[in-house]
Amino acid sequence: MIGDVRGRGLMQAVELVSDRDAKTPDAAVTAALNAACHKAGLLTLTCGTFGNVIRFLPPLVISDELLDEGLTIFESVLADTAA
Repeated sequence: MIGDVRGRGLMQAVELVSDRDAKTPDAAVTAALNAACHKAGLLTLTCGTFGNVIRFLPPLVISDELLDEGLTIFESVLADTAA
């Protein structure tokens, strides 16, 4: 379901697709993933022309522990959404 990961520094984006070869945007899964992240305590932004990109914009002064916690939440929610 991940079509691409891109960004600079801490500003990263994960593009979600329904078909990895054709790169078909999947806005519905992106919205569900975004809602599940918010419910789990992780604020994420959706963006992109088709609304199928999750954007991460942590502050430059984020602690390693807080960054790890956020990424762990995202990983868990992503695994649950993909199942």
